[in-house]
Amino acid sequence: MQPLSPDITHVIRSARACDLAGIRFVDPLMRADPDRAHLIQSAVSAGECVVVVDGNEVLGFGILNYTFFQQGFIPLLVVGMGSRRIGIGKALLSELERRCVKSKLYISANRSNIPAQCLFEQCGFVPSGHIENLDLGDDELLFFKPIQRGP
Repeated sequence: MQPLSPDITHVIRSARACDLAGIRFVDPLMRADPDRAHLIQSAVSAGECVVVVDGNEVLGFGILNYTFFQQGFIPLLVVGMGSRRIGIGKALLSELERRCVKSKLYISANRSNIPAQCLFEQCGFVPSGHIENLDLGDDELLFFKPIQRGP
């Protein structure tokens, strides 16, 4: 477990099965979309999901896998509405980057999701193309970050 900073009591760690109820609360789409619920449950079981918690409360989560051309890929990054703009997203991206075993890391967001795009760019991701027709009229924008390893 890793605290976000010495001043903050939030902890970032691998998600556990007992976190699923908190993740479901943070991500209302999980309740509405069985495919999304399956993705999240599978990621938790496989050790691919990271959560930020304050005590027992899940504030946000992210998933890292290697399903995108065998490169690091973050298919889902969600921060609860009441926990945004306090560094949770940056902390999750930093931890997922630290855990990534490949030299390339990708993430995506809908063109309409300006806050996510700004977060990615603040964290050093650069635009890397787009995918049309996933969500009609709202292209999926890809972002890339090279992973630098120490000497």
